[in-house]
Amino acid sequence: MRNNSLEIKISVTGTILVVLPKFIGDAVNCTPALQLIKEQYPNHKISLLVRPYLAELFKRDSRYSVIIDERFNSSKSISMLAQAKILKSERIELAFIMRNSLSEAMLCFLARIKYRVGYAKNGRSPLLTHSLILNPNHHYIYRYCRLINEPLGNPFSTIPSTSLMTNESELIGCTNNKNIGIYFGGKNKELRHYPLKLALKSLEIIAKQNDCCLYLFGDPTEVEDVKQLHEQLIKQSIDSKMLAGKTSIASMADAIGTLDLMISIDSGPMHIAAALNVPIIPIVGLGTSPWSLVVPKTLNQIALVANGSQLLEGDIIKEINPKDIADATKKLLD
Repeated sequence: MRNNSLEIKISVTGTILVVLPKFIGDAVNCTPALQLIKEQYPNHKISLLVRPYLAELFKRDSRYSVIIDERFNSSKSISMLAQAKILKSERIELAFIMRNSLSEAMLCFLARIKYRVGYAKNGRSPLLTHSLILNPNHHYIYRYCRLINEPLGNPFSTIPSTSLMTNESELIGCTNNKNIGIYFGGKNKELRHYPLKLALKSLEIIAKQNDCCLYLFGDPTEVEDVKQLHEQLIKQSIDSKMLAGKTSIASMADAIGTLDLMISIDSGPMHIAAALNVPIIPIVGLGTSPWSLVVPKTLNQIALVANGSQLLEGDIIKEINPKDIADATKKLLD
């Protein structure tokens, strides 16, 4: 780090800003770091700078105020200078920049925030007052918590669990059967997507072994892929409900929070389920990050990880056998 760690600990009196990452799972994995900030600064205003689609989810937690990053407003975006002006009006004194992009560091610099903490990545160290060297072997949750802990003189020794606030959901309706969430992704998830044929086979076995209702999740770009799976389930009279394209991130979290089990590829829904203490079965092929860096820190899971013996990347996730998914489901539900 470039500055003395005690300088932050002693002198901060203004608002504290946390710049959250853009992806759902990464933002959820920042929640332990948010808890550390609140514990260290219980009487300070803590604001979260979030992408528009994450605002509804994080506004639910009254411990934090939410500032929407209007640079990414799909209907009417604003410039970096305009967004910096908004931040400047908030009288922010300290910013923890969780995302490693140059633009976020520049934004906080232009907003004239006194203390700017982040990792020394992408040539942005001159824009930070406290720059830490990133250890690429650290779990993402550890990385986020370390950004808080080290500049404050290491007051914490343990990492809190991820957590989210949710509301009751009317989307999950089965009361007598087990409610199982399914997210295999669409083809847009590329190498993480669990293929239709294997997905269908796994759900056929699960439906035979358990009295259950299946809830199929997906974002608007995945509706057609999920619809194909749903149509095959209907043909076999398997109790299922199509939720793909019908939820916001917040209402999806509400629905996931009422489930008995979530089966998911490495994704935002998986991390949401972990944060809500819902048992999970991660289906892990070749991800965007090594599995060891993103694995949910919960004991309530059975992760099915491809061993990577396939030479073609697209075949790696196919190593995960549908029967193994069904067996893991049975074990977690019993």
